[in-house]
Amino acid sequence: RPLWKPMHLQPVFADSPYYGSNISELLFEKGLCLPSGSNLTPENLTKVIQAIKNAVKH
Repeated sequence: RPLWKPMHLQPVFADSPYYGSNISELLFEKGLCLPSGSNLTPENLTKVIQAIKNAVKH
């Protein structure tokens, strides 16, 4: 899943001033949120690793 949308891009903050750089936007556009819960099973971890390897190949 993608990373969370930066606060300054959320409609509720459309009229609020923004002070910062475009790092959060870059992370939102290009970042990836990986599963990391404490209940992640070895099987799930293997599945995630394989999906990343497959994505990098293509």
